[in-house]
Amino acid sequence: MNAWQSLTRRLAVATGPIRSLGSASAQAQTQTSAEDVEARPYSDVPRPGKLQFMRSFMPGGEFSDASIVDFSVAMRQRYGDIFVLPGMFGSKDRVVTFSTSDIATVFRNEGAWPRRESFDSVTYFRQHIRPDVYGNSLGLTVSQSEDWGKMRSAVNPIFMQPKGLRMYFEPLSNINNEFIERIKEIRDPRTLEVPENFIDELQRLIFESLALVAFDRQMGIIRKHRDNPDALALFRTSRDIFRYAFKLDMRPSIWKIVSTPTYRKMMRTLSEGLDVAQRILADSQQALEQRRQAGEQVNSHSIMQRLLEISPNVALVMGMDMLFAGVDATSTLLSAVLLTLAKHPDKQQKLREELTKIMPTKDSLLNEETMKDMPYLRAVIKETLRFYPNGLGTLRSCPENVTLSGYEVPSGTPVLVAANALMKDPAYYARPDEFMPERWLRDPQSGKKLQVSPFTFLPFGFGPRMCIGKRLVDLEVETSVAKLIRNFHVEFLHDASKPYKTLFVMEPAIDFRFKFTDLKD
Repeated sequence: MNAWQSLTRRLAVATGPIRSLGSASAQAQTQTSAEDVEARPYSDVPRPGKLQFMRSFMPGGEFSDASIVDFSVAMRQRYGDIFVLPGMFGSKDRVVTFSTSDIATVFRNEGAWPRRESFDSVTYFRQHIRPDVYGNSLGLTVSQSEDWGKMRSAVNPIFMQPKGLRMYFEPLSNINNEFIERIKEIRDPRTLEVPENFIDELQRLIFESLALVAFDRQMGIIRKHRDNPDALALFRTSRDIFRYAFKLDMRPSIWKIVSTPTYRKMMRTLSEGLDVAQRILADSQQALEQRRQAGEQVNSHSIMQRLLEISPNVALVMGMDMLFAGVDATSTLLSAVLLTLAKHPDKQQKLREELTKIMPTKDSLLNEETMKDMPYLRAVIKETLRFYPNGLGTLRSCPENVTLSGYEVPSGTPVLVAANALMKDPAYYARPDEFMPERWLRDPQSGKKLQVSPFTFLPFGFGPRMCIGKRLVDLEVETSVAKLIRNFHVEFLHDASKPYKTLFVMEPAIDFRFKFTDLKD
């Protein structure tokens, strides 16, 4: 048995009780071991009828405007911890499970090249519309099997090692200094509140940060070049793609049979984004070459430069996927951190006390050394990820038949492991509706950390196919939160009872009119 198998088997044993929701108030209970009883056939897994399922998403249907989280929680109350979302119009059935035992089983049996069901519409574009660009590198977001394994092995050393991000500490710190000036420009001089569209400003901040990593250049869309047409086109398309993909690939859609309006919009958006990204990458390469010829020092260890060493297409595809997967999700996370701190001023002050020790002045630049010792900052971000789960979970398909909650699930069936929903479940987290960063820190008396049930905190996934951008997201959010909280006291004086809605991932449902009050050094 290799180390990976040993770890996952130990975790599987330790997953503890699973929940069975015959009603909303059902309590955690022990599941009979799958080895002790004969597995029931897949056809017995609870599910709605196909026609019923399709009607529920049509205008006026039960779930026509529901998020995937609201929908799945309602389904859980109706059917229990495991159920099937029927496949239609060329799409497969999807099994949804809320059981930690099932989640452990799925990850334990995902194989050397885990298959994560992706967006078929994006895959179709890359395979059939633009194979000239994507023929040898579909990208980590949609590639599968050996193709995925080869690409992941090639780029892992670039993204997963902390030293690969060292060069970005100070540039990202400077980008956030510019963002701070932008806040001062746009806030109301009387109320100190930012405008209703502040989420757009947060998205520009994250886009600027990701573009720096992806294309070795600053786009300037925070302040200097807000109307940069190429940057704005890439900014817009990277966000629109995700919304179209949700409509085409997560909800019932006939696009595989008939060319629908949303499908055509998606293909145009993907084409536009690709054209702009190719142009930006070429411009970045040309600018770097001109600097070399002029005798300037060029850092050859940037992520883009290292990806180019693999191949220009890999650099292009990875750059686009960074924006596609990162802009909305990371900006939403940043808004959530600011919101939790604004609503919990005692936690905000505790964080500021930690930051002041490391950042003696408000304009202090962050670097690798200063970012090392910020345990409370990291606890705040971790607790925000638990408090506002980003979506329901992740999709996997097992290469062999597996037994989940006593049912035999055929090989190749997509399984949505709903781990994120468990982060607000009192069966696993004490006082789940309270924002308590301290739950992630060592107890000052005992020196022990909170023991979290395995497979209940997986905001970036798990195993070989966990999010490759985790370290980059950590760096961006830690830098932005540190700079903002060191410069401002942040308040939110409006209703925040339902600040987010969730399609496939969480997105804002309200206007984030934060109040930013300047601090003295």
